[in-house]
Amino acid sequence: MTALCSGCNDGFLEVYPKDQQTEVTAFTTNASFKTYAWSLYEIFEGYSDTNFSDEINAGYFITKSNSAAGSLSKWATGDITVPANPENYEDTENPDKVTYHHDWDFAFIRQVNLMLDNIESSRMDEADKEHWRSVGYFFRAYRYMELLSRYGDVPWVEHVLNTHSTELTMPRTPRAEVADHILDNLQYAESHIRQGGDGNNTVNRNVVNALISRFGLFEGTWRKYHNLPDGEKFLKASIEASRKVLAAVPDVHPQYDALFNSNTDNMSKIKEVLLYKEYRNVKGEGHSRVRSLRTGEARTEATKDFVDRFLCTDGKPISTSDVYEGYKETDGSKKEYANFRNRDRRLYLTIIPPYMTDNARSGNITAFKRYEPTSPKAYADEFIQLINANSGSGWAGNKTLPASNFKNYYTTRMPNLWQSSNGVWNWQKAYMGYIPWKFYNTWVICPSNDSSNDSAAPIFRVGEVMLNYAEAACELGEFTQSIADATINKLRTRGGVAPMKVSAITDGWDKYREPDVNPLLWEIRRERIVELACEGFAFNDIRRWKKAESQLSKMPMGAYIVKADYGNPSSMKVARYNEDGTINTSNTLKEGHLYIFTMQGLKGWQPHYYLYPVPLSEQALNPNLTPNPGYDK
Repeated sequence: MTALCSGCNDGFLEVYPKDQQTEVTAFTTNASFKTYAWSLYEIFEGYSDTNFSDEINAGYFITKSNSAAGSLSKWATGDITVPANPENYEDTENPDKVTYHHDWDFAFIRQVNLMLDNIESSRMDEADKEHWRSVGYFFRAYRYMELLSRYGDVPWVEHVLNTHSTELTMPRTPRAEVADHILDNLQYAESHIRQGGDGNNTVNRNVVNALISRFGLFEGTWRKYHNLPDGEKFLKASIEASRKVLAAVPDVHPQYDALFNSNTDNMSKIKEVLLYKEYRNVKGEGHSRVRSLRTGEARTEATKDFVDRFLCTDGKPISTSDVYEGYKETDGSKKEYANFRNRDRRLYLTIIPPYMTDNARSGNITAFKRYEPTSPKAYADEFIQLINANSGSGWAGNKTLPASNFKNYYTTRMPNLWQSSNGVWNWQKAYMGYIPWKFYNTWVICPSNDSSNDSAAPIFRVGEVMLNYAEAACELGEFTQSIADATINKLRTRGGVAPMKVSAITDGWDKYREPDVNPLLWEIRRERIVELACEGFAFNDIRRWKKAESQLSKMPMGAYIVKADYGNPSSMKVARYNEDGTINTSNTLKEGHLYIFTMQGLKGWQPHYYLYPVPLSEQALNPNLTPNPGYDK
């Protein structure tokens, strides 16, 4: 087992705080425990992932590449194998980069257990002991939730092990037992942690309940859709914890963009954000997320399937909305402008809307030209006006158009396509046209790739808790209009979308709904996909819903374009739907949805992929570790 004995991994037994205190000095008083506990917060990744691997793994995004193997995750292509050593499946750019966040690794568990083992012998009073035990239980549960999600059965370790510990060769603890331990630890923490934690932006009672809300939904739905017993217990725990959070913080912040594009000082004023990761504009103490979006280094773009999820302003999906315009302009042509009209504002804040400036070449953003209202191309300025009129204190927040790079050189049009033969700009370019910019802003200073971007990253927020509550209640048949008003409709109001009316959602509400999903549950899942996009939930969601087969089998398509607008390049491929729902990829098509490849010839998602493979090295170290079903040694 990785990092459970010195013979396996010497570094594991030497995990101490950065100030190199020993157990004798590190675990004596409330202050010393607080000092040690700061190191535990490093488990939260924040904005370390610049390429949106989670959305790629879930099939909502692709990596910018001209091949299936380069664009899709190994989960989608069917190329997952049993690794020799722990592997980071969540980093599509660096899959061999090992971190204790994503692989079979127990270093962090030991780090927490070291603190827990020293609580009773400390000089603290009982209340302080209960508090720090609660903090330890929270962090241990957080890490075990990750391990449980990936591997199912995992060894449950409650104390620091040494080279003689029999637990070094223990078998995997059954999933049901691990899940019960996680829930028990969190419920203890909820009852014994200090209400306000250890000051601003620390783990407190609301944060603990937010994790119970998250874990209860995950485990409860996993058990339901993977035919395991006792899922209802976890769903009820999620509902109870969610209600407690919403009783304390019942509303969301009015500006969606501010949740992801605020510095630490401003983030501390946003009540919706319960815990966030702080960054500084200093080399090595920031992140690269903003720069990666402004330069194109993120190498990621969204699919039509993802864009289609966003509702129209009347609260209906594009398949039945009275205000959805499809792709048709008034002159009869087809453009993305019509597709984006009258849609949920979160679409405009997640994907760069279509636009075009009246400039032949790029330059400083202060010099871009707009089309005159009388111009035949006046529609090209529509979303520039919409976003810029609502930036600043309005709903668009930190976003302005045209999009620009870190030197403030703007992109003259969107979609900005690699394949274009009449101009493409090196930043924010795409193969399929939809560029994500949820974390894009122009106030972060990012002249070089030195990880100094300082926008804070939300870790737990009320918006997620609302969605957990809504989904768990729906799964138990308890979702009502009052719950919709307390959750979904507060998120929709922020997005400029009409409220959900529960009684109106019937079988015909969305023609694109998968028939085996309840119509109301489909809408709640839609809200989750939209609200939490790019925040690290998507892949786990399709796994717990047992929907990876259908989601990852879809041919990725993108924006609708007319090839002549981009110089009719021979390398540009477009597709259109036939009346029977099949896809026409004929090279004679002059317009349609951009695509790079079909899914033909790919093995695709395999049934045993719902759990990750246990590395061969770990099975060799501990002969009692059994592989997950479907993975041969």
